[in-house]
Amino acid sequence: MNTQFRRPGRRAGAAAALVTLALVAAACGEGDDSSSATADATVTVTAAATGDADSGSSTGGNDTSTQKFFNDASVWNTRADTEATDKSSAKMLELAMTRIGWEEKKTGLTKVVKKVDDPLWINTTEWTDPVVAGGVATEVTCRQTSCGDGEGSITLDVPEDVDPDPEYDGWYTILDTTNNIAYDLWRARREDDGSISYHYMKIWNLDGSGWQTAGEVGARGSGLPLFAGLIRPAELEAGEIDHALAIAVPAPSSKWYVSPASSTDGNGKNASLPIGARIRLKANVTFKNPVDSNGKKIALTADQKRYADAIVLALRTYGAIVVERAEVPTLFAQRDATDLEGDELQGLSLDDFEVVKLGKKYRYPTPDKVATNAAATESAAADSTDSSDTATASATATATDTAGSN
Repeated sequence: MNTQFRRPGRRAGAAAALVTLALVAAACGEGDDSSSATADATVTVTAAATGDADSGSSTGGNDTSTQKFFNDASVWNTRADTEATDKSSAKMLELAMTRIGWEEKKTGLTKVVKKVDDPLWINTTEWTDPVVAGGVATEVTCRQTSCGDGEGSITLDVPEDVDPDPEYDGWYTILDTTNNIAYDLWRARREDDGSISYHYMKIWNLDGSGWQTAGEVGARGSGLPLFAGLIRPAELEAGEIDHALAIAVPAPSSKWYVSPASSTDGNGKNASLPIGARIRLKANVTFKNPVDSNGKKIALTADQKRYADAIVLALRTYGAIVVERAEVPTLFAQRDATDLEGDELQGLSLDDFEVVKLGKKYRYPTPDKVATNAAATESAAADSTDSSDTATASATATATDTAGSN
């Protein structure tokens, strides 16, 4: 198993701390799900330290790999294998593999277009999220005047031996399993005194929908949770992953995104695959033995093969939601928590996938009027009649036609 990104162990006794958090921004941002907290809700969080300097008890935190994320109706927990395929699926996937960049030459900046044909990779130790719960009462502090849902300092239970990694944007998720909420941190780091500081915090209701309305932001550029869609150790061991996975592609659209994303940091052509899109493995695609860059077969252990089978089945049944951009097509495993090497699915590429029919497209940056009315529009769509469905489809078609021109 991979080694955790750890700092030298510390033992510190601490009393339980009672912290009251005003979750105004978090409560009003989670989609149109009625089970999400309402605006201006106040949540009382009990941060109980589990370590004790005299007892020598563990301060390594609790196992989070079986924690359920979001409600049953969440897009993260619903199947995609019977959904219609988008008519522009092949074109969007092709453009999503076409990176556009700039190189400085003697004549000035030159536009460079590169076709990426790399197979599927799984991030296991870098550019992925550690998910922690329990440990010792730890001060968690905003380093700026404004930090999203965070403000000043709060005290949360955090294991002493699992740190954010500033080299990879300091992604870090702390679960409060007592109140069923999660804290996504961006640019987090462990300070010398053992506290954790950060630049941005997003608080998620684990009983909620797992997405936000158009224009809302989060610890990811897509506005989606850092921890949603992770491949986790318990489900690999069980051989069953019953949720959509998170995926990054090389060149998602820079102009459009779709729900469940609420923003985008895409860098591709306008007609490319938008962040928030859901893709799934084609029904006729089976597991292919991975090969390296020289075409040589990569030998897998029996466990790796079993893990790969579980991931392939999840990609075919639940699909994957585009949450990021990356140099190559990339899935995300919970950081330092699985026995995956990362190359188990190198026999698959984006050509083996298809795009589930897109919903309404949102322009980036999101106009204020659209952002203000997004929740009401999406809520109304859920209860719409046939006539309003026709109107919505017409509006979506217009947006799609516009997105198709570069």
